[in-house]
Amino acid sequence: MLKSKRSITLAIAGLLILSLPGMSTAVFAETSDTAANNTLPPLQIVNQTGLKIAIQVNYSDTVPNGVSKQVLAAKNLYDQYTALGMKPGKDYEIVMVFRGDGAQFLLTDEAYDQKVKQAHPKGNPNLKILDALNKNGVKMYECAVAMKLKGYSPHDILPYSRIVTSGIGAMVDLEKSGYLSITP
Repeated sequence: MLKSKRSITLAIAGLLILSLPGMSTAVFAETSDTAANNTLPPLQIVNQTGLKIAIQVNYSDTVPNGVSKQVLAAKNLYDQYTALGMKPGKDYEIVMVFRGDGAQFLLTDEAYDQKVKQAHPKGNPNLKILDALNKNGVKMYECAVAMKLKGYSPHDILPYSRIVTSGIGAMVDLEKSGYLSITP
């Protein structure tokens, strides 16, 4: 009995040893590919035409100078497309939907100073970025639900922003119209 158990154990061990070279090669190949990938240049955008992006701005998180992290992400995406030679309106379109706590970033300087509770520099620190994005074709929408909850009036928001009945509803409509929805 002991001899047959030993034979079975040896047979199983032999099968495992025979299968190791095939498995170890795949494992080592994957490891070396991963190690090599981090030394390659960053990947670029492949599809450079027909892009439609809807960016949801719904958090009040800011970098130390008071600029919204989500607004900054939209600027970075715009800058990346520009650096690749892509043309707004031709190769891509970006829209931004401000809702929830992100609704504050479409306020005028005066309204921002009056209505935003957290400490911030004087005026809306996002204004320069938003003005530049607007001048370059980025459309901006403000959620009426958030406005009502936060006590904002149409006169409180930047004149180039458009009020939508619901920020979430706008995101759904944009997605159904072919926009890629992202929340940075």
